[in-house]
Amino acid sequence: MRPVVEKCRRYPAEVSRNRPLTGKGAKKRAERERAVGLEPDDAAARWLEENDPPPKPQPPKAATKSKVLHQWRQRRQRGG
Repeated sequence: MRPVVEKCRRYPAEVSRNRPLTGKGAKKRAERERAVGLEPDDAAARWLEENDPPPKPQPPKAATKSKVLHQWRQRRQRGG
């Protein structure tokens, strides 16, 4: 049987409670900071609003899959 001390050496001394930040989480955090962190009468806030517009949302993937595309793929499969 192994001693308890040996088992504890495998784990790091300090364990973080927070998960690492993902790309999606970073975008959400940036949006929150933009919306909350700046005062409207602040010169920096006005400059950011004029020169750094919020990113445009990406269209959903389902919007690109139209009926015409489906028909084209079926015609192509049939050899016509």
